[in-house]
Amino acid sequence: MPMSLRPGTALIFPKTLRSLGQSPDALALALIAAFLVCRLILAATLGFSVDESYTIANARELGLSYFDHPPLHYWIEHAFMPVLGEGHALRLPFVALFAGSTWLLYLFTRALFGGFAGVWAVLTLNLSAFFTLSAGSWIVPDGPLIFCLLAAALTVARAFFTEAEAPSPWRTWPLTALWLGLAALSKYHAVLFALSLFFYLVSMPQRRRVFLHPAPWIGAATALLLFAPVLIWNAQHDWVSFAYQGRHGFVYLAERGAPPQALHPGNVLIDAAGQSAWLFPWIFVPLLVAAWQALRAGRGRERSWYCLCLGLPTIAFFTIAPLWGHRGLPHWPMPGWLMLYPILGDFLARASAQGWPRRWAIGSAGLFAALAVIVVGHAATGFGKLAFAQAFRHGDPTLETLEWKPLGRELAARGYLDRKDMFVVAPYWLDAGRIDQALGGALPVVAFGDWNEPKHFDLRYDRRWFLRRDALIVGIKIGPDIEARLRPYFAAIEELPPVVFGRSGMPEIKLRVLYGKTLLTPFPPFYVRDTYAGSGRGGDAAAPAR
Repeated sequence: MPMSLRPGTALIFPKTLRSLGQSPDALALALIAAFLVCRLILAATLGFSVDESYTIANARELGLSYFDHPPLHYWIEHAFMPVLGEGHALRLPFVALFAGSTWLLYLFTRALFGGFAGVWAVLTLNLSAFFTLSAGSWIVPDGPLIFCLLAAALTVARAFFTEAEAPSPWRTWPLTALWLGLAALSKYHAVLFALSLFFYLVSMPQRRRVFLHPAPWIGAATALLLFAPVLIWNAQHDWVSFAYQGRHGFVYLAERGAPPQALHPGNVLIDAAGQSAWLFPWIFVPLLVAAWQALRAGRGRERSWYCLCLGLPTIAFFTIAPLWGHRGLPHWPMPGWLMLYPILGDFLARASAQGWPRRWAIGSAGLFAALAVIVVGHAATGFGKLAFAQAFRHGDPTLETLEWKPLGRELAARGYLDRKDMFVVAPYWLDAGRIDQALGGALPVVAFGDWNEPKHFDLRYDRRWFLRRDALIVGIKIGPDIEARLRPYFAAIEELPPVVFGRSGMPEIKLRVLYGKTLLTPFPPFYVRDTYAGSGRGGDAAAPAR
């Protein structure tokens, strides 16, 4: 590994490089430490997102798997809850995990393109919004997924691309399978990564002979065995998680009035724009340029081809799938983009003598810092609304990080949290996660599946337990239609004073609160084979007679 500076590299952090002895390893570690501090500040400042609240609420109960994702990030939270509690400290395992992921990216890039390419890869990854903010700081399945995928990619790279003697197949493939199995316990994206790795091996004639060795096949069986908890749980729950993920990504838009055969190119464009925003356009464009140059080089440049094979199938799958179905979410292809950062690092390292990467890096870091201060400051205090109220007249996306802790304090003051004969009903799973996290498990929380998809909240409790008990019905959007659907289940429903709260004293969240007296009959299950496999709306069954 070269220890002298490449031209232009010293211009980025000259004082730092002198103090670190001009070592790319030391510089990479310094960058990781600096961004680790930034993510710790973010984790302590920002409130829990909707997905985080949902995860915390459901992670209190240990299960083989869960409705919408495999269990690894739930297991991590469940293991640390007794030590860290349910506050922001619960993000620490995921912040630390991403620091490890960044080091794995450095090692991966160094094995392919050298140490300074690895430094550039570390810098650009940490300057990308999704990886620093969401995957690097929040309680989401992407954290363990990214760590495990990078570990798997590095293990194979060391077997194929190191100048030293390659490790034994009996070491390479079982270890790769271990990481792939853990990745599959994190998120279903691992299946696409495994298929992409298979495609790479098949695409390179000199690599196909690995299939003649028993180690890869035994490794595949090992990965499947690690994935067994997800399979067992799904078998016990009518394969509901697989059905949901299939429907989530590919359901046609007939319910919105569009014919099943119609294509929706607008969805693809919107999804691509969302990916650019999540990575930041000034990172996204050089990433595209680097990937295009690697694609033009093709299989003749095997190291970049390896990264392309690992990344492009996932990107293409999640970008093109909305052409036939619902609009996708821009973070779905991110594990694919992750595998292209070594190519970007190599591209920037080779171009560093031209000078523009230095200016680009300084500008990117400055934009990142400015946006972080503005967005995080507004999310924590709401100052943007106080200064520019008209700019938020159509909504404020940063309210997603406003926790509902005032609800817990208000219900405790009213004496409801001390009652053991009550439960809470939310009309949506999003509200249910917020409420459950805010109450800290003081009362059972269910999502009313007769109205909207309740996700894992539909599977947590035996519905018969709630019979003859009273309920608090809480939510943002409890309109007359939802109230009318709930009334037949209770002896009576009464209006209670709402709970209103917000940042800086503003009334940003207004929760309607109803009191349901004596549940007469259990809520109907949402996830049953006949209803879910069809329209996905288990709530079409008639409400019980009073």
